Amino acid sequence: MSLEKRLRYLERSLRQQRAVPVEIRDPLSSERGWEAAGEYTLRRRLHFPSPLQDAGISEFLLPAGFTPSDLLFFDTETTGLSGGAGNSAFLVGMAWIDGRMLATEQLFLKDFPGEGEFLSVLERRLSQHRMFVSYNGRAFDAHVLRTRFLLNRMELTLEQQTDLLYWSRRLWRRTLPDCSLGTIEREILGIVRGVDVAGFEVPGIYLDFLRSGEPGRLDAVLEHNLQDVRTLADLLITINSILVSREKAPEAAVQRADRTALGSFFLSRDERRGVELLKSSFADGDEGAGRALSLYYKRRGAWREAVDLWKQMASKRKSLFAGIELAKYFEHRERNPEQALAWVRTILSWALPLDRRLRSELSHRRQRLLKKVSRGSSML
Repeated sequence: MSLEKRLRYLERSLRQQRAVPVEIRDPLSSERGWEAAGEYTLRRRLHFPSPLQDAGISEFLLPAGFTPSDLLFFDTETTGLSGGAGNSAFLVGMAWIDGRMLATEQLFLKDFPGEGEFLSVLERRLSQHRMFVSYNGRAFDAHVLRTRFLLNRMELTLEQQTDLLYWSRRLWRRTLPDCSLGTIEREILGIVRGVDVAGFEVPGIYLDFLRSGEPGRLDAVLEHNLQDVRTLADLLITINSILVSREKAPEAAVQRADRTALGSFFLSRDERRGVELLKSSFADGDEGAGRALSLYYKRRGAWREAVDLWKQMASKRKSLFAGIELAKYFEHRERNPEQALAWVRTILSWALPLDRRLRSELSHRRQRLLKKVSRGSSML
């Protein structure tokens, strides 16, 4: 988050805090659902309606051999924002399918001397699942946990991971300002949080709690973490609905989905439905869709379809990619240097800005084709 965005956030947060009556209470009390899971470890378990009811999950999200009951959604809150050895997890939120409900569990570390105990309690929960779902968990959360397990002479095994950040980037990177979980919640899932806390504030809030013993804004951190794991379940089923049947997906998720990226993904997995997605995206003006679709046709030897697409791209959009592909096609596939040369000249006539490498490549191709044409004429 940029400095400007942080300042705007802090100003808004301060206004919200002033508007809410101050109430001193213990956010870790039994009244809030917390119980002792050890000397230093607290646990809270809650249940919510499951968004995964009766949902057939795509093999792209849940590989063969796994079932929905293997899923564990997880998110950590840590003492720092990097993945270094000095960064510790003090709060882990988890969620899993429990019949027709979504069960959640949060583990809270009251102080650093209890980290070994905290990790042992966590390990018992993790060992009951095989498929771990996170948001940026591969790069951050799982790395932090592995490091802490290792430093405590323990071993962490996460059998299979699905990171929904990668899916969100594939689907919405080109249509959203960013792919932070907060943006995905607001723009795709329609989730509007009340008083919340930004990620960069979390370490300071926890360290203030350890120093003073006062809860401060710790309650906001606990609720933030709980909402994160619930959001993961909502997001997985939304992504799943796009992969399985776009008709059943939320309108905002479909409207803002990158059809080119999704179509290219399907084609990379030999899924023919990617063709229609790319055709639709190309018809709406995305040249990248035409490029991806034409290369698919080329790989399959569907030359007529590929050439037709390249000609559309060249004539209507002056596509350098399409012009070069046509020049290569007529030179090497059709053995027609005259037609290939005509396409090189067409490309140059567009007077588009060319980098040094591409200009040199076209010049070399033109000289080669001129020689081929000349040899052909001398043989007549």
